[in-house]
Amino acid sequence: MLDRNHSRTAEATAAIRACHLRYDTPLVFADPYAAQLTSPLWRAVASTPLLYWPIVRGLLGALRPVHGWILVRDQMTVDDLQAYVARGGRQYVLLGAGFDSIALRRPAWLEGVNIVEVDHPATQAVKLARMARSGATLPLADFEAVPIDFERENLHDGLARSSFNADAPSFFAWQGVIYYLSSSAIADTLRHIGELSAPGSELVFDFLLPGFALQQGRGHVLSLTRAVTARMGERYVSYHTPEDLERLLSAVGYELVDVQRDVDLQARYCADRDDDLSVMHGFGIARARKC
Repeated sequence: MLDRNHSRTAEATAAIRACHLRYDTPLVFADPYAAQLTSPLWRAVASTPLLYWPIVRGLLGALRPVHGWILVRDQMTVDDLQAYVARGGRQYVLLGAGFDSIALRRPAWLEGVNIVEVDHPATQAVKLARMARSGATLPLADFEAVPIDFERENLHDGLARSSFNADAPSFFAWQGVIYYLSSSAIADTLRHIGELSAPGSELVFDFLLPGFALQQGRGHVLSLTRAVTARMGERYVSYHTPEDLERLLSAVGYELVDVQRDVDLQARYCADRDDDLSVMHGFGIARARKC
């Protein structure tokens, strides 16, 4: 993300959710607040068929599988979080929260769960202003937005000044982030998560596979997406195999318990659709548990 600017890719992600809600059937992920949280330009595109079809499905049509990636990532996070809460978890930490709306759409099963969102101060300032304009009365109960500029402060110190309880098990979601970070930044963040995690904590995050792990001819959308995000000032720099992740997680006291790759997520969330929504090749979602 460009310094001092809020995340443009996070806005685009919210726009994908807004467009999905209006134009796709059946829904993979329903976010009624996405349009209010994205930018005015994307809001206009999402709400106007005369703009949506030529721009999103025409000019940007080659990126359609990215929509599937974003939507199944969001829904799987909710599914895993709901299962965690059903087992007694009462703390949810979003790392790189972007324009996620779970604090606004909070379902009944999240009542009493403390939601702590972490992101760059610029992105959070824009998001909180849009939440207020949407009619939300801030501060929301059991919700805190924690601004952390990782050039000046680490995750451990940032959460130490928040409502986060390091003695309680937590569900950490780290979606849409890891591939923008250097190897050292990834290792540092995982180390801090490990230090902050009580036994029984869980971590879910998505990752990109290296080119050699992709079947021949299936990485063209990922290559295009990489070019588009780079133009937006947010460049992909890190790629991992499940074996890489297992080593990284083990070093910080986490056990890799599940990896869902693109084909698994396609079968789970996008099978037997009547439209063209599918999952981009070249990514996976990992779930890990604190030993």
